[in-house]
Amino acid sequence: MRKPQAVEPVFLTAADARRMEAAEEYGALRYAQAMQPEHPEWGVSWEKFGGGHLIFVARRAPVGRAHALGFAAKVSLKDIEHVEEFYFQHGADAQVDVCPYADSSLSDALNQRGFQVAEFNQTLARWIRRKESFGRSPKWVVIRQVRPEEAKTWSSLLAHVFFEDQAPQFERFFLPWASPEHPLSLAAFVGGKMVAGAGGLLVPEHKVAGFFGAATLPEFRGRGIQAAFMQERLRLAQRAGCDLAVTLTMPGTTSQRNVERAGFRTAYTKVVVKKKHPTGDSGDAVHVHYSK
Repeated sequence: MRKPQAVEPVFLTAADARRMEAAEEYGALRYAQAMQPEHPEWGVSWEKFGGGHLIFVARRAPVGRAHALGFAAKVSLKDIEHVEEFYFQHGADAQVDVCPYADSSLSDALNQRGFQVAEFNQTLARWIRRKESFGRSPKWVVIRQVRPEEAKTWSSLLAHVFFEDQAPQFERFFLPWASPEHPLSLAAFVGGKMVAGAGGLLVPEHKVAGFFGAATLPEFRGRGIQAAFMQERLRLAQRAGCDLAVTLTMPGTTSQRNVERAGFRTAYTKVVVKKKHPTGDSGDAVHVHYSK
């Protein structure tokens, strides 16, 4: 695909979509790899499969689905049976991301195996030009990468904004992203106080940057911090050699409007489909907002 002068993708191929799917896929994979030694009792596991990955972190975890199926080859009923077995053996529902650019055999096989739509997600993307310049943060706020000694504070802040009354059980949820290997994980400080955080991931093998959730304390919202996070992550992704940035939002939300202001445009809407565990006692997964 030739890159147009505009930053938004205008016409996509299946290869472009595969690159975009890598953002969420590798985000989940890197999270699982970080959590496995920390929580061996969870049974964290992953498997390369069908050109993508099957990922399990924990029952009811917001992270852990089948990603990027249907790009490398056609998908058979046996393939989907294997996906079911992978998740059912962990006592979890089987969940699969379905990209509209994947081979139609994926949706056909899922339908035949009784999967149902669980949610819709907007995949938004923009090109990052080599000589593009990005806006700077307002002088009253300092935005920089999270330092190791700030990891617990950063994770706790995101948990309290995103999960609200469930925050105590998720205060350590974001810790894997607060490490030096994730330069897109940022914090915002006003008067030396951490007031907001944002996450992200570099996927060098696809030259893609994935932008994850951003959270701001209520009293500091509406002052440009979300926009500053976006500009800084774009700058860092450009410096790392990425030419494509990807993020996800729920359709028609403030999150979608915010990322569109940074040049992102909807590349496609994808669905998450689910098949309940046979016993029906797996519980519903907790969802993370994309920004707040």
